[in-house]
Amino acid sequence: MAGYGYSFVTDKAFSAFARDLEQGAWKSVSIDKVDVPNRVPTALLLEAPKPVVWKARAVWSIRALDEALGVASAAALAELDTEWDASQRALHLFLASAAESKDPAHRDAAVRLRGALLAGAGTEQTQYAYDAEVDHGWHQIAIAGKAPLAADVKKVGAGPYLKRVEEATDALAKGLGRSAGQKRAVARSKRIREAMVACTQAFNAIHDDIGWLIAHTPSGKQRDLLEALHAPFLALLERSPQRAPAAAAPEEDVVEDAEEEDADEPEAEESAPE
Repeated sequence: MAGYGYSFVTDKAFSAFARDLEQGAWKSVSIDKVDVPNRVPTALLLEAPKPVVWKARAVWSIRALDEALGVASAAALAELDTEWDASQRALHLFLASAAESKDPAHRDAAVRLRGALLAGAGTEQTQYAYDAEVDHGWHQIAIAGKAPLAADVKKVGAGPYLKRVEEATDALAKGLGRSAGQKRAVARSKRIREAMVACTQAFNAIHDDIGWLIAHTPSGKQRDLLEALHAPFLALLERSPQRAPAAAAPEEDVVEDAEEEDADEPEAEESAPE
């Protein structure tokens, strides 16, 4: 596959290109049937029209880049942490109240949940570091959804409180750049670098595919459509001029250097005739 210069496109330019995919000829290309959050649609991409596959690939690569770029700032993380702490306090207070129930079974279930889900006196987990809070929240949700604690959750009616914990934990994890099950966040610079490479590869592939079809499609409506779909990609490259590589040393200088090196070499002694 040829490289067309997409490696010179900036992250902002890739992100902005999402608007181009909703205008002109691309506007009529719908990816609704395949556009799912996990990007693994049940509708087979193999059976989808080529423009749908092209648009899905471009849109998904841009979204992945936006996700890498959109890791929360310190202020945003602090706000996400405030909600996480609040969800933990709400769960703590609810279970503390349930533990005072007159119903022994209700009370015992609440005590078991407090012991399994909360740390210290009930809110110690709110003092954890961000990553540790995410780990703790995911652990709470995991064990609360399995036997024997699942029955206790149902018994005391803690479901809504755990749902809030789950939502707060997922939001904090996303702000940290972590995905479900990921131990720790990958460095932001690495995420952006990998997302930029993926965008470059995706755009090169789409450009190559459309260009090949244009070259092998006779004049008419289909070719006109292909050229209209290709136009925004060409415009993106025009807006992203290739930077000239570092100039190589002039050839004559290289030759002179080589000659100077040869001059420094001692001449081989001629062997005396026998």
